[in-house]
Amino acid sequence: MVKISNKILLAGGLATAVGLTGCKKYDDGPSFSLLTKTQRLTGDWELKKWIPYGGSNMIGNGLELEIEFDKDGDFDMKVISTYSYTNYYGETNTYTEVYNHKGDWEFSSDKEEIELDFNNSGMGDWDIEITRLTNKEFEGDVTPYEGYYYGKSNLFSKVSDKSGDGPGTIRFEAEKD
Repeated sequence: MVKISNKILLAGGLATAVGLTGCKKYDDGPSFSLLTKTQRLTGDWELKKWIPYGGSNMIGNGLELEIEFDKDGDFDMKVISTYSYTNYYGETNTYTEVYNHKGDWEFSSDKEEIELDFNNSGMGDWDIEITRLTNKEFEGDVTPYEGYYYGKSNLFSKVSDKSGDGPGTIRFEAEKD
């Protein structure tokens, strides 16, 4: 009787493990979480990578991005752009501009994307395709409104698709504060 129970437990555990691996929602995981997607998303995120198509990581190169998602569907985004300018006389001045944006967010019906709807900031709507969402890591591809500039540091530099005709995507990685 004990041997049958162990076999049943082993078979049940194996079936559960195979089932959880096959039900992964996002390309890069996680396979299983006790937290809801909203619980994982809400909180303060600091972007570690912001890589426009065909470009390199802009974070740390004059750009900082932070975003806070509230569980009620609001978000706050802070963009810090720092750039230096050398004038005709050889004097170098460094400028820092801080932009704060607010808006609403919601998951798509299949919960594989998030839509950011900015309030009166000229940012348009952003669609975020989620590739990883844990309680501490958030990764994906964002398709922003094309052409919004932050001072001398263009937040969307090199943002175009492979043909160069339309808006492209930006790969991002964020960590929760």
